[in-house]
Amino acid sequence: MTPNIKHWTQYWLPPLLWMLIISLFSTDHFSGQQTSRFIGPLLRFFMPGVEDATISTIQLIIRKTGHLTEYAILFLLWFRTLHRYYPKPLNVWNTWTGARCLCICAGYAALDEWHQTLTSHRVGSPLDVGLDSLGATIALFWVRWRNRFRKEN
Repeated sequence: MTPNIKHWTQYWLPPLLWMLIISLFSTDHFSGQQTSRFIGPLLRFFMPGVEDATISTIQLIIRKTGHLTEYAILFLLWFRTLHRYYPKPLNVWNTWTGARCLCICAGYAALDEWHQTLTSHRVGSPLDVGLDSLGATIALFWVRWRNRFRKEN
């Protein structure tokens, strides 16, 4: 593999693929109606006597935790890509890189929510953009904290 292709596949391809996966999660196939078809029965298997309201609450928590997680991962992938010239990109903090990655994640969250308005069973929500951005922000603080902690020890 030539150095340019290896560089592209090692650094640029992962965040772009992850963005594609996020976009797939924003289709009608992963709407609340669709995911409740397998989350609900799975929860009932482990908790047979649970009420419907509890199942709905747990499903909501699972879905919103997914927002936080997928955008935290997206932040880490972009940080690694934009900080690729360091031997261990996640071990070196750079405020400018962190800010750029946060902007990419927040912008993509807004674009993704807009995409959901074009589907028949989904609704774009500014609250979800905030939740997605919060996931990216948590990853930003984690990288920053990890870097500071490693320097002190």
